[in-house]
Amino acid sequence: MGRGRKKVLTPALEDYLVVIYDIQNKQPAARISSIARRVGVSLPSVTNAVRRLADLGYVNYEKYGLIVLTPKGKRKAQNMKVLQRRIGNFFHYVIGVSEDIAEKLARHLSHFLNTKTRQRIRNFYKIIVDFDPSRAEELRAFIEESRRLVNASTLPPDVLQDLESGAPEDETEEEEE
Repeated sequence: MGRGRKKVLTPALEDYLVVIYDIQNKQPAARISSIARRVGVSLPSVTNAVRRLADLGYVNYEKYGLIVLTPKGKRKAQNMKVLQRRIGNFFHYVIGVSEDIAEKLARHLSHFLNTKTRQRIRNFYKIIVDFDPSRAEELRAFIEESRRLVNASTLPPDVLQDLESGAPEDETEEEEE
């Protein structure tokens, strides 16, 4: 890798993987130009990202050629898509934000969740996304387990205070697009 770049899969590279995956679901392979159009960046930027993905073993790519996900790349992209869908559905159907905002939140948050956090989200998602009163005990047990995991048998006073006070961020403000 040139210019001292680390051999790690960054959030930006994960985004490229998902775009390549989406393109490959419609056609056999992706091209630099189709990725650039989809992402809204220059051809050289995409070329650099694709080279880095190839160096990391996520895509097969030769200069001026087609881009195809490796099995490793396909698995990673599929996992990202599932995680983003769950997070997006949570924000849309449970929190009640618009689909556009939920999708943006999901794309951003999905990059920063470790395996344990993703598992906790998956477990919570299973309980809450189609919640009915029969699942109340399961929800209570999940919350108790969550508090045990962070060594908090009771909520700290500042958390309870936040629940009682109308914080400035609760005020109506224009949504960013």
